[in-house]
Amino acid sequence: MLTNPNGVRHAKLVESVVRGGIAHREIAPLIRHSWSRCLQRHALDPQQVRRPTVVERGELQMRREQLGPLLQIARIEMIGLCRHMSHTDYGIVLTDRDGVIVHYVGEPGFTAQAKRSGLREGAIWSEREQGTNGMGTCLVEQRALVVHREEHFLAQNSELTCSAAPIFNPRGELIAALDISGRTAEAQAHTLTLAKIGAQNIENRLLLDEGHRYYLLRFHRHAQFVNSPYEGLIAFDQDGRVVGANRIALEQLGLPDHAALCQRSVDELFENGLGHLLTLALRRPFRCEPLRLKLGREPLWGALQPPDRPSTALSATPVVARAGDAPVPTGDAFYGLEFGDPLIADNLRVVRRVLDRNIPILLLGETGTGKGYLAKAIHQASKRANKPFVTVNCAAIPETLIESELFGYRPGAFTGATREGHTGLIVQANGGTLFLDEIGDIPLPLQTRLLSVVEDREVLPLGGSKPIPVDIHLISATHRDLAQRVREGSFREDLYYRLNGLSLRMPPLRERSDTAAVIRHLLRLEAGDRGPVEIEEALLQRLLRHSWPGNLRELRNVLRTMLALAEGPRLTCADLNEDWLRPPASARAAAETPAAQQTPATQADDEGDVLAAAEREALRRVLDACHWNISVTAARLNMSRKTLYRKLHRHGMSRAEANRENGR
Repeated sequence: MLTNPNGVRHAKLVESVVRGGIAHREIAPLIRHSWSRCLQRHALDPQQVRRPTVVERGELQMRREQLGPLLQIARIEMIGLCRHMSHTDYGIVLTDRDGVIVHYVGEPGFTAQAKRSGLREGAIWSEREQGTNGMGTCLVEQRALVVHREEHFLAQNSELTCSAAPIFNPRGELIAALDISGRTAEAQAHTLTLAKIGAQNIENRLLLDEGHRYYLLRFHRHAQFVNSPYEGLIAFDQDGRVVGANRIALEQLGLPDHAALCQRSVDELFENGLGHLLTLALRRPFRCEPLRLKLGREPLWGALQPPDRPSTALSATPVVARAGDAPVPTGDAFYGLEFGDPLIADNLRVVRRVLDRNIPILLLGETGTGKGYLAKAIHQASKRANKPFVTVNCAAIPETLIESELFGYRPGAFTGATREGHTGLIVQANGGTLFLDEIGDIPLPLQTRLLSVVEDREVLPLGGSKPIPVDIHLISATHRDLAQRVREGSFREDLYYRLNGLSLRMPPLRERSDTAAVIRHLLRLEAGDRGPVEIEEALLQRLLRHSWPGNLRELRNVLRTMLALAEGPRLTCADLNEDWLRPPASARAAAETPAAQQTPATQADDEGDVLAAAEREALRRVLDACHWNISVTAARLNMSRKTLYRKLHRHGMSRAEANRENGR
């Protein structure tokens, strides 16, 4: 048996503490109890060098699948935590309930030590295997904790500081642990706080994900914290039976655990009984209302989110998912926009933080990527939701009319003007949101007038002499490279910076990691009243292989056509006409080459060049979308950082080179 040469002193300390010796009081009770378990129950030796057991790849994949949506939700949260921990020597770890590491992200400076310490995917870090440690002891104690350096049972782990928090499902069952491990001489209280917040966010997202099948009550003692990470969440069925909750709900209701809440009726909790709550869901969904508790505690503020699946809702609940609607059926205004893609999730996280702060938002991305859906969702989630949402397609309005359409005109302002005059679209949006779609196509002369509106919040109609004050939230969108157009002189630089208060890039469908979930979601929306429709796995895989140059718009049209022609409740490959997935004739002609005139060797070389160029371009798009953050890009592409670096080297790609190509 290998022993740690530096572990003799540590072993004596452990044995003395467990026996109740002189150092007993210097060690926290939680650590003492864990050391005792390690010695007496698990028969571990503090000096022993124990390399973690690593499960087979097949078992690791099975454990990941058993976590279901939790894994994808946690991956997104871990990427966010990684940004908070940037430039520090830390790794962020997710384990299942048995202590098996199922996902790891970390800073390059710590990754080498993490591997030496056995912090790798597939490794078992239960207390039985690795003694007292953040992940394993957190799972045993079912509470957040820090294990700092020599508090580890094994001397080999005494250079680590681990802050871990348990993750529970909506029924209060322990399912995972989130751990932040690093090398630091001092225990970091803020690191434990980050781990606890991360675990809480994962639990909330998991409940929201499952809660779409149920009525979801979102509440807090203060109305402004409803629809925030600090809200209590209770899911209940159409009979009022509670089926799940988050831990904040237990705290707000003064209940000890999930067992004291789950399976109870909401009638037992609130004086506003089930009937009143369901009335809120029908008449004023998502609107905060006072809730009176039967438990004698201070009143709460709550909003009720109805289910989005008719099979679990009361018959009186209207079905709002209709063909042609934006993918925001019910519930959270942003529901239906993101199903696990890290970049989309990050966009929505940022948007939620700037809601109602009057910051101009610029949405970038190819045509059909959902920029209009996101703009509408931002409006619906804001305090302006009951005010106008006015869309202006700057590319669709004739250049001769766009000025009068935007700014309006007074009677007789020009030949052909109506006798009553015209209220421009900007004034029509007063109090609400103005969405300028395809802003990159607005004529240069009008950009000056638009700039004055953005700066002064005043509109001067054509033929008018008195400006009209307006209160608008401005959202713009374009598929063009506005920075390039500024360099070319076709777009005003000052207007660009006025519109670009917050810039969000919507990835094309071919680059999203949640395409399968998007397909199923849109299929459910398009099915509407006809009921649930299944999709054959082979058909799903065929759709996933398509590049979708028209993005969500093209996908929706294909699904809509298949549903219209299908005879049963299941779509198969027989329902798909391959012609629907072919590019336009002009694009095909441009891509075609006289292959018949080429030799096999030439064809192979050309194909290799084409594939290499295609991979290089795909990598460039994802890297640009992720602002060249290697960790986020690797997660988006579902590959390791090492593999991504290898591909970058093979293609001769670097951030400096990309900046030179872009003129930066």
